[in-house]
Amino acid sequence: MNWLDGWRRCTHASDRWLILISALGVLGPCLWTLRDQPERMVIIRDADAKEIQWPLDRNTVIEVRGRLGPVQVEIRDRRVRLLEYQSPRLLGTMTGWIEKSGQLTACVPCAVIVQVKALTSDGESSSPTGYDGIAR
Repeated sequence: MNWLDGWRRCTHASDRWLILISALGVLGPCLWTLRDQPERMVIIRDADAKEIQWPLDRNTVIEVRGRLGPVQVEIRDRRVRLLEYQSPRLLGTMTGWIEKSGQLTACVPCAVIVQVKALTSDGESSSPTGYDGIAR
């Protein structure tokens, strides 16, 4: 206990409080990042308005029915994109990879929509209101 007595003599009570608050300020965000993260899922809606849900961490290529023919959706490295389809302007493929919750891409001529959603452990959307965004 000899070192503790020396530390007490060298520091004032306000110094010890400042050290404690600084330590919490450094460790708090570290502990915050260790909490459970919601699982990200890919929601694919085809031309028949059928929904397919697939985990973003499983690599695959899914083929869905579009109005103009089959459309392929590639999921790789926790990202998703529409593979090239011969639609008039290739808008869906020009969007490229999406990976963040709430992002979406669509092939409008084929009526295929691909969206990334974060789902909690009970399968609900991680958004507190249930909406990803509101347009007016």
